[in-house]
Amino acid sequence: MCIIGLGSRGCSVLERISTLAQNSTSLSSVSVDVVDPASSGQGLHATDQPDYLLLNTLCGEISMFPGEESVGAETGKDGPGLYEWVTERGLRLGPDGRTVSTTGGRAIAPDDFLPRRLLGEYLQWFFERTCRLAPENVRIRLHRFAAVDLEPDEETGTTRITLADGTLIETDFAFLTLGHVGNKRPGKLRGNPGTVLRRVTDPYPLPESVAGVEPGSSVAVAGFGLSAMDTVAALTVGRGGTFSRESGRVRYLAGGAEPRIVLYSRSGMPFRVRPKRPEMTSRFQPVALTREVVASLRSAGPLDFDERLLPLLMSEMRIAYHRCRTLVEEGPAAEEAVAADLVQATASGKLTAALDLLDQVHGAFDPAALWDPSATMDRRDSASYQRWFADTVRDDLAEADKGLTLSPLKAALEAFREVRDILRDAVNFRGLTGPSLEEFLCRTVPLMNRAVVGPQRDRYAELLALADAGIVRFPLGPAPLVAPGQGEDTGRWTLASTRLEDPHHESVDWLCAGNAPWPALETSASPLVRSLHRRRVLSPLLPGSDRVATADVDEALHPVGPDGTSHRRLWLIGPLTEGATFYNHLIPTPGYSRAFVDAHRCVADMFGQFTREQRADTPVRPAPKETSCL
Repeated sequence: MCIIGLGSRGCSVLERISTLAQNSTSLSSVSVDVVDPASSGQGLHATDQPDYLLLNTLCGEISMFPGEESVGAETGKDGPGLYEWVTERGLRLGPDGRTVSTTGGRAIAPDDFLPRRLLGEYLQWFFERTCRLAPENVRIRLHRFAAVDLEPDEETGTTRITLADGTLIETDFAFLTLGHVGNKRPGKLRGNPGTVLRRVTDPYPLPESVAGVEPGSSVAVAGFGLSAMDTVAALTVGRGGTFSRESGRVRYLAGGAEPRIVLYSRSGMPFRVRPKRPEMTSRFQPVALTREVVASLRSAGPLDFDERLLPLLMSEMRIAYHRCRTLVEEGPAAEEAVAADLVQATASGKLTAALDLLDQVHGAFDPAALWDPSATMDRRDSASYQRWFADTVRDDLAEADKGLTLSPLKAALEAFREVRDILRDAVNFRGLTGPSLEEFLCRTVPLMNRAVVGPQRDRYAELLALADAGIVRFPLGPAPLVAPGQGEDTGRWTLASTRLEDPHHESVDWLCAGNAPWPALETSASPLVRSLHRRRVLSPLLPGSDRVATADVDEALHPVGPDGTSHRRLWLIGPLTEGATFYNHLIPTPGYSRAFVDAHRCVADMFGQFTREQRADTPVRPAPKETSCL
């Protein structure tokens, strides 16, 4: 078998192969070819990136060791999650809240956001440990080159894989855990003849991508999310600036090499920041949007998300809000009583009436306005919009500081994150109609991301400090027009507001994307993905759609060709399947994790196929004699 791509998904597949092979009584020899240029397990989490590039997941919520909740009784050798791993190594968090070392600072807590390089080091350690502890009947060979071609042979049942150095691998089964393979970069845009515009089309890797942005120049960064905040950090802290925190106020001390930064986005809306989470375990229990309800709805055919599922999601927000409000005002016993009443009301079909009654007690709560607060935006002029933006961020930071147990608003928003896996049951494998899926991915998911996948609290507090220092501005409002400059602005970029009553426009030297593009099948930068598309192994989920550009897989995660045929000896796992499956941008977590579930069922499927072939006396090629090159 062969694993192509070695980030967290590839590591999980390798762990499952090793564990299931060790637990098997019928597998005498298993050979695993691992194909990845780095062959370290870190994936995109490079271990040499600066500490100011932070994870957006709490360190206590990351683990590479699957538990019974995900894989049943087939658990492997237990080990530490990221929090335990950094603690065992004596690592501490510096006063700046981002630098990690063995000297100085405070003890790391489970609710800290750590540098991404530490996740890379943890994944590297996990991969090396998995290889070192592999059972005797599992042999692992590493290939430090990229795969550029893959050709299934339908007659022999084998697959031929070509690597960038010309090496050929023939295998029985292949797992494609490719991660964010990237897309072809757009060509250079030119303004007047002979003028090349300065543009960064992909923010990563940082800080290398923005190294050419000169001190004192101006740069427009598109986006307000995590990638945009990473870019801002590289252009400020990465240029020698520092933040001070005194009496609860954050101030920025310029290093002198910063550019002037303009931030903008299509929506013009800031993200919600991640709230304090005093407990790693969740008390949330779905009431309106449950797996049973989703299964019943799907039994009638593909769904319209806005019509059938969004109202249930709004009900979960109302439930979470009122439960938290009761907890804050009346205590745990009253909150438990309210939760029980709402469950009973749901069973009797009276949930809406019960929530309306709670609105009378606590004051009306509109989940749709919290979900999409764009109606509150002040669009009179640039100054008004910027004041509104800063006030909105400031108010959200105050709610985030209360934490999930003391902020009813944050508890309501967290409902989105809590039901994300249930939404997978609704969306996965053509659960939505084509038009609804397009709308879901292009409108609903961005709203969901702004609600619960926002930057760390400190990042937005620092953003306000950068605005106070005059380093960062956001003057344009939603959906500004961006175009090459003309006349005296030749060689620059012109940005003009489209939604402000009093229009605003300005020119900048650089234009920088503030979000990493989602993998697209037909415009992929990966030679392997292009080969798989050309060979009709991969096909678009929605042919002809300009909004959903990813690949199709069946319910067993086998790639589906344009004729509807599944390639049963191949598995495609990860971001390239977004749409056919939902929410693939994740890191495995303790307890139940869909990343572990996917890896386990794919590897179990493979071994099941192998066993059936043995029983049918299908000839099986002997495993290669080479040993691991670790």
